[in-house]
Amino acid sequence: MSVITDERLSTLSQIATDCFDVDTYALNPELPDLRVPVRPADIVRALENAYDMGLIAGYHLTRSRRVRS
Repeated sequence: MSVITDERLSTLSQIATDCFDVDTYALNPELPDLRVPVRPADIVRALENAYDMGLIAGYHLTRSRRVRS
């Protein structure tokens, strides 16, 4: 996988751990049917975290382009 894909998966794993109490070590490709009960409030919080991460990444990309120019 590329570095960008690895970083995205790492970020999403961190959000899952924080918002859904999913232990990333318990996720096993051999058990694809693992179900984790979540509350709607947890989903909202995870989406907000992902959105915030996107804003931060966009800000850093825009800022780095300005510095280079």
